[in-house]
Amino acid sequence: MKPFRISDFGFRIPGFSPGSLLLCWLSFPRLLCCLCVRLFRSRLSAFGFPIGLRLVGLLWVLTAVPAFGGANLLPNGDFDKGGDKWPANWHCKLTDYMPKEQENAEGVKSYRYICACGHDLGEVKPWCGLICPKCGGFLSGEECGAWYVQNHERVSLIPDGNGYCVKFTLDKSTGENQGVRIMSDLIKVKPAWGYILTFRCKTKGAIARVFAECYRKPKGWKSANWEGPHDKAIGKDERIERIYRGHVNCGSPGTWTAFTKELVAPEKYQFEYISVKPYAYMPGEAWFDDFSIRPMTTAEYEKYMSERKPKDKRFKY
Repeated sequence: MKPFRISDFGFRIPGFSPGSLLLCWLSFPRLLCCLCVRLFRSRLSAFGFPIGLRLVGLLWVLTAVPAFGGANLLPNGDFDKGGDKWPANWHCKLTDYMPKEQENAEGVKSYRYICACGHDLGEVKPWCGLICPKCGGFLSGEECGAWYVQNHERVSLIPDGNGYCVKFTLDKSTGENQGVRIMSDLIKVKPAWGYILTFRCKTKGAIARVFAECYRKPKGWKSANWEGPHDKAIGKDERIERIYRGHVNCGSPGTWTAFTKELVAPEKYQFEYISVKPYAYMPGEAWFDDFSIRPMTTAEYEKYMSERKPKDKRFKY
């Protein structure tokens, strides 16, 4: 039998970077099927069973990785990547803005939007995903002023099993007022589809909630001309608005408890982006871990849609 090389099959041996290891893992089923075909092709052909490119093509398709159902779209949902204090891909240092009225020489009134640190963010109302160029705080797009400028001081990473979880520590003043929250990076998703949010949490004294904040470009969208830093999922001139929210009221579970939420918006409220927002209030502590957002399988989506028959046309699916 003619000697063969890995390069005969269109593959090369990758290095040990994370990206190449992922490529190797995804390619392994296809590589294995090609190796088997190459090894036994000449022998089976001798017995009258020719194996050609059509069979190779069929095996290639059958070993493809499915696009939907199972893949976690949320980076670092288990909080195992990051620095010594805060997890990567999550925003713990937060800020927001308040509007400031101004009047020009002709008496025409307008607004400027001022970050909690005092930086002028411009005359266009800020949206989620922007980062203040002065203080580095992540903006949620809500008129919260200075409520969350010390938020990061109450967030920490702590060991949990073989990895880490995130912990909120709420004193009396914070717990009885604004609470503590963090926000994930925005993730871009396919509109007009369903998603499954899962996570675990536990509390001691505090009350936990988790929000899936869902966004899309506003109708009549035009360039917002933002020149500062921003979430990498959106362009520098891409304005978004919250159109839908998934909400899980976790209560006060004293031990690790798993939660699941289906995210399927009515036709009128289809979204293009999601940011997950764990939140806790009341004095005490709260722990969160193992966040995942995955697309529904076709069967899950069809089952969900078949069970929704709203009478109000605004909530038609």
